[in-house]
Amino acid sequence: MTSVTAGIYAYYVLIAMFGLSVGSFLNVVIYRLPREGLRLARPSRSFCPVCGATIRWFDNIPVLSWLVLKGRCRDCGQPIAVRYPLVELAGGLLALYLFWRFGPSVAFILYYYFVICLLAIALIDLELMVIPDVLTYPAVAAGILCAVADPSVSLTGIRLWAALEPSIGGSLTSLAGSLLGLGFGWASLKLVSIGYKLARGHEGMGDGDPPLLGLIGSFLGWTAILPVILCSTLIGLFCVGLMMLRSRGQAPPEGWAQKPLPFGPFLALAALLYLFWGPGLLDWYWSLMSY
Repeated sequence: MTSVTAGIYAYYVLIAMFGLSVGSFLNVVIYRLPREGLRLARPSRSFCPVCGATIRWFDNIPVLSWLVLKGRCRDCGQPIAVRYPLVELAGGLLALYLFWRFGPSVAFILYYYFVICLLAIALIDLELMVIPDVLTYPAVAAGILCAVADPSVSLTGIRLWAALEPSIGGSLTSLAGSLLGLGFGWASLKLVSIGYKLARGHEGMGDGDPPLLGLIGSFLGWTAILPVILCSTLIGLFCVGLMMLRSRGQAPPEGWAQKPLPFGPFLALAALLYLFWGPGLLDWYWSLMSY
């Protein structure tokens, strides 16, 4: 193994450790941020949500401690949700993927911030049916900054890029795509929410969903909005179908069909899928249409 290869492996090991640590902190954010009486910095040490015992430093090593403790609190013996190591593992894997894609750059930092915000928002919304603005709004600003720091055709689409880039430059063209994505994403779901309320007489969508799609548009551009809406809707329908299959043969609880379903996790998952594969799939689709 050459010194260059060893150095590359060392970079990836450090990035993985960084991502696992961020995932561990993300668990703190997910649990404390939406709950009254808790702050991210207070209490300063992590604690068991069942017995309140302070978690020792050697029981707080990402993933490894959960495996050593066999998924149980050392003090009270109550189960520790598998969500905790999965979030830590997700933090590490996402960091590795984005570092492989963007390398050591501002884009890596900002896109990583984007994906961990999506992960936190999805899990908070799934558990408590709320999307904290304190996560959404700063991430919107990061998306606009990312558009300027890392100009990309995917933010605008090839035609708009070709029309604007020669006259105003790549950074401003990307900025236009990001701002269009922010406005288009936010407005599209807001109009759907207003229309549903007018038609049905009650709210059908949470207040946090339109800003979340605006956040997604600020990072992925206006061309991502319709694919993300379509994909998130299909994911939601698939999940509802699974719920119906699981309850087949059983009498469903009264009013279960009207039970609120968080849309944030579906939007977040669709955005991640688009970030990973969306632009390539769209390019492939348009190449087919050109024949």
